[in-house]
Amino acid sequence: MMKKGYSVVEILVVVGVFAVIGVIATQAISLSLRSTKKGDSIVLVKQELNFVSENIERLLQTANAIDVPGCIDASVATPSVGFMGAGGNRGDVACLDMTAGFYVVNNDKRVASSSAASISYTKRMTSSGINITNCSFTCTNQSNQNYIEFLISASAKGVDAAEGAAVTTSRKILVRSNYKK
Repeated sequence: MMKKGYSVVEILVVVGVFAVIGVIATQAISLSLRSTKKGDSIVLVKQELNFVSENIERLLQTANAIDVPGCIDASVATPSVGFMGAGGNRGDVACLDMTAGFYVVNNDKRVASSSAASISYTKRMTSSGINITNCSFTCTNQSNQNYIEFLISASAKGVDAAEGAAVTTSRKILVRSNYKK
């Protein structure tokens, strides 16, 4: 008389198939979550960089005078720009801790602004949640029009390389006021 049931080999084959399906499903879910986290970090960094760029553009377009230190028409980048506000107050915007010897405070890469006579860069324009990799101001003259281009690249902090990607934003700002090099 034959017993009805499954042999050990049949049970092992079924368990093996389910294990393979489980591993594939786990990897698919993990990949999906990682790409979602990457997308979220890119969106957050892009929003922050656009916000900073818009603020700098607004400051420079409404300025009565602009001073870009070390800037020549040969498109040489500089880490800061100074301006005279509409109320006659001095203001500055700078990429801090980007280059050795320029406003090196504590290796806290950021964009900050300063107002009044003393340059202290107390107003942080970027959060500490992003890692800025490149930041500069470049001035050019095209067709008798003066432009300042602000370029910034950053990625999200606390996100590994596979989950975070660098975002670059630039603004070319037409300078409508007095312009000093």
